[in-house]
Amino acid sequence: MRPGMKRLYLWSAAAALLAGGISAAEAGCVRRVINRSPYFAVASRNGGPSVGIPPHSSRSIRMLAPGRVDIAAHCAARSRRGRLVPVGPPVAQDSYTFTAVLDRCYYDLGLMGFGQGGTEPFVLNNPRDGDLVVGPFGPACPPR
Repeated sequence: MRPGMKRLYLWSAAAALLAGGISAAEAGCVRRVINRSPYFAVASRNGGPSVGIPPHSSRSIRMLAPGRVDIAAHCAARSRRGRLVPVGPPVAQDSYTFTAVLDRCYYDLGLMGFGQGGTEPFVLNNPRDGDLVVGPFGPACPPR
């Protein structure tokens, strides 16, 4: 590197920061909703559009700033096109708040604030902080 180039780069970076060209680190993470059950899970973040998670699959969600994830498990049936779709009212549902601080995202678990939590069949912060697992639970759907 030529003499003076390092100084030029530093001044350029400082000017970009002052002008707002480079934003500060954004709080947020990509985490997964993992469906380990035979039910069709539906999740939405902050009341926005929902995403379907068929049985034994997962979907990524972006967690930005503090927010909320709504999750529901439905009975599943095949559509005319052969795809699994949710049927009827939820057999289990809940809402959870999460925190996103820089690149750390996790579900808030009340006073303890760490570890795993949730209510059956939902498990939070497993296998890593910010993940939500829909676990298998007792039969609630009629046989099809």
